[in-house]
Amino acid sequence: DRHHRHHHRSKRRKTSPPKDDPALYDDTHLPNASSSQYVDPEIAFRESLFDAMADDEGAQFWEGVYGQPIHTYPDVKPGPDGELERMTDEEYTAFVRAKMYEKTHQHLLEEKARREAAKKERERLAKESAKEEREAEKFRRKVEESLKKGQERKSRKAWGDRWEAYIQKWESLGKGAAGGKIHIASIPWPVESGKRADATKLKEIERFFLNAPTSGQPTEAQLAKVLKVERVRWHPDKIQQKLGGQDVSEDVMQAVTAVFQVIDRMWSEVRA
Repeated sequence: DRHHRHHHRSKRRKTSPPKDDPALYDDTHLPNASSSQYVDPEIAFRESLFDAMADDEGAQFWEGVYGQPIHTYPDVKPGPDGELERMTDEEYTAFVRAKMYEKTHQHLLEEKARREAAKKERERLAKESAKEEREAEKFRRKVEESLKKGQERKSRKAWGDRWEAYIQKWESLGKGAAGGKIHIASIPWPVESGKRADATKLKEIERFFLNAPTSGQPTEAQLAKVLKVERVRWHPDKIQQKLGGQDVSEDVMQAVTAVFQVIDRMWSEVRA
């Protein structure tokens, strides 16, 4: 292959280099070329390449100049159809220079490759971390939703139990009271605690009737039906009648009136 590009080769000159030899400060120039003979760096390198390919002596000389052999690279490349084809002089010169650069700067190229690999690894880990976080968040939401539903079920059951106890107590009072009379202390108050002290808190009374009769899921028809019955039950005159001649304190009647007013307002709102 040394004879293929013979017309491109130029034999090295063996004259003593003048003081302004560009090779003294730029190794891309032909050594021993004076300023009057100065050539373009690309041309100089191409000439040195083909000179090195001409014979062993040239190859050895230019290897000494560049610090590495420059005549050892194949001058063919895969063509469009997959067959190997010979490079042009320009292509081959550029190819050899690129290979020489790789050898000379191998550590830089390796460091660049290492940094790129590290960057890709960081990106991969970041993506994995983000994916894991999304999955963890999805699991947390699922757990929270399950806990919330569980609490809602417990709450509905608790309200249902309170309503059942409330109704049963009124029914038992009606059955066991002589002459329809009941004792003040036995009155079941329509609040979560069941205590008269809380029956003056209007919000507690409303909360009881919104949750207890239907386990927290009332419809207007259901609520209206319940409130109609309770409105009669808690009318102050009706309560006084049930208490008979007992000494009813002002506090008791205030609580009764508060319960009735809340029921009456809610019943009016449902019917509006």
